[in-house]
Amino acid sequence: MTAGTAYPLRALSQDELFSAAFAVIRHAPRAALGLPFLAGVLNFAASLLVLTFFGTDSFTRLLTDPAAFDDAELAWAAIGDGRVMLLMTISTLLGSLLMSVSLGLLVIPTLRAAYGLPTTLRQTVLLRARQLGWLLLHLVIMGLLLSIIGFIAVVIGAILAGLTLFVGLIVIVPGLYLLLCWLTVAFMYGPVVIVSERLNAFAAIGRSFSLNRGMWWRNIAVIALFYLIVGIAIMLASMPAALASGLGGEIAWQSAEDSGESLGLLVLAAGHLYDNVLSALMMALAGALAAVMYLNCRIRQEALDVALLHAGQTQSDDDAATVLPGSPEHLARFFAPRNLDPRYFASPSAAPGAAPGGSR
Repeated sequence: MTAGTAYPLRALSQDELFSAAFAVIRHAPRAALGLPFLAGVLNFAASLLVLTFFGTDSFTRLLTDPAAFDDAELAWAAIGDGRVMLLMTISTLLGSLLMSVSLGLLVIPTLRAAYGLPTTLRQTVLLRARQLGWLLLHLVIMGLLLSIIGFIAVVIGAILAGLTLFVGLIVIVPGLYLLLCWLTVAFMYGPVVIVSERLNAFAAIGRSFSLNRGMWWRNIAVIALFYLIVGIAIMLASMPAALASGLGGEIAWQSAEDSGESLGLLVLAAGHLYDNVLSALMMALAGALAAVMYLNCRIRQEALDVALLHAGQTQSDDDAATVLPGSPEHLARFFAPRNLDPRYFASPSAAPGAAPGGSR
């Protein structure tokens, strides 16, 4: 095994982090792209089942025909269908949960790419299957917590904007954007360390904060740039899809009445397929970037690159299918207890060869 095959195994600069994330996607496309794409497909399948068995003509038309919003009676009839609205909400929440799980699991192909190891979709799911329970619990807790924080922040921002006659938006909007970036950086390593370091849902929160020690503004700058790039890319990529979807929906519902619903669902499926591909690309980049940033934090704080380079020299090819570089069980096999900081097993903040409290 050759360390540093997909990306340099050393401390990376901001631009190198993005290059490394793209390198991970190129190195293991089936795992990096397949996982979020599969999550999107499952989400759409659940939504399609809800619409097929419980949906009404008015609700389906509201989803597929933008012109339907001009009909107030139709819009109120669709919104008033509480059962479908509830089922669609549950389906959307489950889809978001699946997508978040895929982001956490993307640390597996990222870490394996450090040794140039290929990673399949099956390996990505099964290598840490026992951690999926902790991962799901962590994501639910963080989803509730961040929803509460976001709601409070938006309400306070709206009140301040109203009191200042919207002049305060000059400060409020950048402030909310900075808060979003800070929250992302503070908690984004939680799913990653649950998968890579076998932590529980609660210990992962503290570990995520500790990984940012001495690197807060560096990481916030990377995330702020990432959000900006993704926002512009999605806006540009969504414009032709929105036009095609709107035109297709209008044509579908102007056709024969008995075929309007079927054509509407077909338009919805085509639009969702496009959105699913786009989302898979964005989620793959997000997951790979978070995993690369995690590795970069451990390299700068714990000299993990030195440990991985040493372990890679003696790593057997027989273990290639199951090895997860940087995990506790991986490092423990290649370092005698006298050379391995014992605090590494008690607290993940210490690593082989790292000076206590050191950073690079």
